Amino acid sequence: MATTRSRTRPDRCPGALRPWIADDGALVRLRLIGGHLPRPALGELLRIAEEYGDGRLHLTSRANVQLRGLPHADGALPTQLLERLTTTGLLPSLTHELVRNVVVSPLTGRLTRTGGRADLRPVAAALDAAVCAEPLLAGLSARFLFVLDDGRGDVLDRDTDLGLVALDDRTAQLRVGPTWGPVIDLADAPAALLDLARAFVGVGGTGPDAPWHVDELATPLARPHHPDPRLPDPASALAPGTHRQDDGRRALHVVCPDGSIGRGLPLPGDGPVIITPWRSVIVPDQPGVPDLPDLPGEPPPRRYAYVAQGAAIYADSFETIRREGSFAHLPADAEKVAVRMVHGTGQVDLARDLVIHPDLARAARTALEQGAPILTDAHMVASGVTRARLPRDNDVLCLLRDPAVPHLARSWGTTRSAAALGLWGDRLDGAVVAIGNAPTALFHLLEMLLDGAPRPAAIIGCPVGFIGAAESKEALATFAADHGIDVPFLTVRGRRGGSAMTAAALNALAQERE
Repeated sequence: MATTRSRTRPDRCPGALRPWIADDGALVRLRLIGGHLPRPALGELLRIAEEYGDGRLHLTSRANVQLRGLPHADGALPTQLLERLTTTGLLPSLTHELVRNVVVSPLTGRLTRTGGRADLRPVAAALDAAVCAEPLLAGLSARFLFVLDDGRGDVLDRDTDLGLVALDDRTAQLRVGPTWGPVIDLADAPAALLDLARAFVGVGGTGPDAPWHVDELATPLARPHHPDPRLPDPASALAPGTHRQDDGRRALHVVCPDGSIGRGLPLPGDGPVIITPWRSVIVPDQPGVPDLPDLPGEPPPRRYAYVAQGAAIYADSFETIRREGSFAHLPADAEKVAVRMVHGTGQVDLARDLVIHPDLARAARTALEQGAPILTDAHMVASGVTRARLPRDNDVLCLLRDPAVPHLARSWGTTRSAAALGLWGDRLDGAVVAIGNAPTALFHLLEMLLDGAPRPAAIIGCPVGFIGAAESKEALATFAADHGIDVPFLTVRGRRGGSAMTAAALNALAQERE
């Protein structure tokens, strides 16, 4: 088997039969095809979360759902709990539950005005059924991903293993890893994608050293084709609020606090909901309101001279930063990281205070490409990470609201931000750590490493404040010299720091494209 990356173990993505055992209990992920979640299943999952877990349903950037804090024994869920999950209808194949990863344009078939060209719901359903019916594909990595864009471009920038983009209501161009495949009839798409998935397993195998992704194969899975000129540009996420469907009914796009659903989230109606790749919820097929305008009318008259286009603002901002700032003292491959941090703070002089390990950019990007999680001390850092930039749908984890944190903080005599790090456990091994709030958290992280904790791949250390911030960052900058533990890092000297610059650094490391 010829691959570009050496694997020594299978992936560890959780499922109902293979939960991830965390310090707060078992974590279970349930796959939803195109994010489709029937209302009875949603209700039962919320009841399970309240009875057994942390009371919330957590959303992922693959439009799946997770339950946290569940009971477990010997690495498995109790039989009664597994039976309740099975009765939701969300586990149609126990043998293939981990590989049912299909992201679809959320409003496909319901709203074409924003660029949707075809209804991909039948394609997604047929693909899921075909995958579950093929025993060979049970050996796919749980990170293997199908992405189906209906032509509006809203999931076009997602890294994919196999997928398609609709060109019109009858044809689509296949995606094969980072390359384009042939243009085919949509009616033939499920079979074509199934054949490519079989070919991937045939080349890569299914053992612990098997590749997880198509782009890890040393030779192309299929002959690359030129991108069709009808392909759309990537589009931004659907705006929150109400959107008129093609049939006159309405779809309500609801933003979810912290990317999770609780009992109090207002989701009208009793029909299915759609979990989106943006960790939000769409409630489709709501009654229309004829006298409500679909969109605002003309904007108010322009009275000020300013740049209004987002792309132009970005381009002009980065040009200004490079013209006014000095980055020559930083590693060349970290220049874009520094520019984004300056952009996120509006402080050009920030660059002179940055201290960046020469291996920081390479180490962090490699870890993220291999699926490492991002661990952070602050929810504002986690919220600031642009999920679409993450190369492997990486988990972004902040445990500050874990129920165990207040007790740990009291018993250890420290802040909650520092205590939450104690719940990271083995997840710290090879992770990208981002401390963007509390100096106590950065001090605690360094003490954990001195005490033999697993080493992260990289540390972004930018806590902010008047007490301990400068000192904690100086301790990070001299950590290798003082203690012989060399972990690639980024920090900023002095009192400055915070979630904005920390999230900006993560976004730049996640993807080099500005």
